Amino acid sequence: MSTLQILVGSTLGGTEYVAEAAQVLLEEAGFDSELHFDPDLNTLSLSEDEIWLICLSTHGAGDYPENFKSFAEQLQGVNAPLNDVRYGIIGIGDSNYDTFCEAAKNMDYILEEMGAVRIGDRLEIDVVDHPIPEDNISNWISLWIEDLNDL
Repeated sequence: MSTLQILVGSTLGGTEYVAEAAQVLLEEAGFDSELHFDPDLNTLSLSEDEIWLICLSTHGAGDYPENFKSFAEQLQGVNAPLNDVRYGIIGIGDSNYDTFCEAAKNMDYILEEMGAVRIGDRLEIDVVDHPIPEDNISNWISLWIEDLNDL
């Protein structure tokens, strides 16, 4: 299996901690992974066996964080289906806002529409219930690893 690409969209840094915690759990399970704090589609492969884990916070009125906007634009500029790309997605948000995890939901929708295949369910972490969001990923990552092992 190829290296898991962990793509991070973060405004205040909390999502980076989530991505780093996910990387530790994935590597403990025997997976190689690479963190991308400034994701760039030009550095990723769209070939078979490409697996992305997208860790994405929502900024403002449901927007992508600044460091993720260009990646989202690059992705929407691809004129080919992404049938070989598989991905998991973790959204971090605040349920006090009606745009709770909107960036992750939107990215999930875009990838699905482009033919990419999501592995497992989308995880949505509410910072109201989990003020330290990285403490809330171990159960989801365990299930995601099971799904990865079934590929």
